[in-house]
Amino acid sequence: MNILPKSQYEKVFEGSQITTQHIKLVLEESGIISIIRDDGESALRSGYGTTHTSDVKLFVDKKDVLKAKHIITSTLEDIDTENIPDADLEALAKQKDPVIMTTSTGTSKKETYRRSPFNLLLNIGLIIYSAWRLSPLLRGEELSTFRIIVSSTLIILCGWAVIHHFTNKKA
Repeated sequence: MNILPKSQYEKVFEGSQITTQHIKLVLEESGIISIIRDDGESALRSGYGTTHTSDVKLFVDKKDVLKAKHIITSTLEDIDTENIPDADLEALAKQKDPVIMTTSTGTSKKETYRRSPFNLLLNIGLIIYSAWRLSPLLRGEELSTFRIIVSSTLIILCGWAVIHHFTNKKA
């Protein structure tokens, strides 16, 4: 039974919550918007309990179905964990890094967090504004200690964030 018979979305994957979330992230990196539907979780939250399987459905816009299916197929091939030794899987599970992508060859590649352009511009803007707030010191004027501490702290923290952004580039 389809609740939305003329929906613009089509189901492209059904699997575990973890695998579906991973595929959703991979699709979003490729610019494809997707929606997860978990009927079992919805039933539990509404108080009905569940007799459904633990499978979760992933939907994408109908215009992106072919591209999404291709990406899903290649992603599922990369998730092959049978070739990875148990010791390596346990080490990956214990790591604190949020994203580790493991290829089918068993090598792992760490993806680092990248700041958005807006965040980067905001940090640069705060540096400029804080420097402007401290500029009367260059003319020999006196400023309150609080103003000096707050502006200096902002310059240091935002400067560190900007430097960290440009020195930690993705491989």
